[in-house]
Parts: sequence; structure tokens; C-alpha cells
Amino acid sequence: MKKRVTYRDHEYIFEILPNGDLSIDGEIFSASVDQEINSVYKVTVNNHTFTVEVSSKDFTIDGENVDISIKPFIPKRSINNGSQEKKNISLKAPIPGKIAQILVKEGDIVGKNQELMILEAMKMRNRIFSPNKGKVKKICVKENTFVEQDQKLLEFENSPD
Repeated sequence: MKKRVTYRDHEYIFEILPNGDLSIDGEIFSASVDQEINSVYKVTVNNHTFTVEVSSKDFTIDGENVDISIKPFIPKRSINNGSQEKKNISLKAPIPGKIAQILVKEGDIVGKNQELMILEAMKMRNRIFSPNKGKVKKICVKENTFVEQDQKLLEFENSPD
């Protein structure tokens, strides 16, 4: 399953392939992950090794604190005859975890890339963003509940531009 991963203000299309390799923006990388101790991992990608540490508040790569966000991959829509219609989208959990915070309520009008909720997974806080400008139609989860990967989080209606 494809995901949108934002790292250092750049968005990447990320996919774990069935053989365990990674596809990042269509380029294939060989990868492995080994747990060193508790929350410290050695991640090797194409023979380059990184030390990754995960805590309840921070995520570091080789000692540098980084902010990473993961969003579902939603392909860009094609525009027919120069107009867009309202379209409902189900936003799903990019990874299994716990819903830490819901930042919107049903009926809210939100902007593109507005933060909708926070999903805690592997001691990281993953921010879930709106794919476009639109309206929150239905929230399908509650705070402090656990969700599975691809479980529906909320229904969203895109607004025509």
C-alpha cells in the first residue's frame, strides 16, 4: 500500500513491496531493520546504515530530531470538462496504532493539508491531514481507541475549487 511521507518539507510516495524492498518515488531500495535495544534501531538502506531512535515525543535519525508525517496516498483527480464535482473520500489509517487526538468534528469545513487527527504508533505521533479543501462528513473512530492499518478513520467530502 502506498503512503505519502513528508520529511524535511519534501513529500515522498513510499511503498513497502511484497519482497520487503522499499519504493520511494518509484526508485527501489533494499532495506533491513534490526532492533538494537528498546527504542533504538539500525536501519540499512542500500548498504547505508542509520541509527533510528523512537521515543514517546521524538524521532531521531543519526542523532538528528526529525518530524515525519504519514498520509494515505490518494492519486490526483482528473478534471473533466473543466469542472470538479464533490467527491466523498474515506481516509484510512496508514499504520496500526492508537487515536491520540481528534482535532475536528463532523460538519467542520477544513482546508487542504489541515491536521485532522493524531495517530500514535511505535511511539511516534503521526499526523493525519485532509487531502483537499472540504467537509468532514463522519468521524468513524474515537480518541484513545486502537485502529488497524487501512481502518476507516473518517469520511471526507472534497469541495469543488
